[in-house]
Amino acid sequence: MLQEDLTNGYRRIYKIRAIGEDGLNIVVSIPREVIDREARKRHLSINEFIQKFRAIATYNGFEGIHYTFEPMME
Repeated sequence: MLQEDLTNGYRRIYKIRAIGEDGLNIVVSIPREVIDREARKRHLSINEFIQKFRAIATYNGFEGIHYTFEPMME
């Protein structure tokens, strides 16, 4: 991701939460606006989008994390 992409992006701060036994899972929220935009692109309601898609986190070899969405396999 280029630095100028970050400069022109929105910035929100979210608390990181550990859940499960011994903090097995770490959870950070995805802004509702992001899910709303992705749902609209696919002509779905937010609930339909959440049921039909999953978030994919890409990381390693660059700073930060990049999320994309792909359909769930049936």
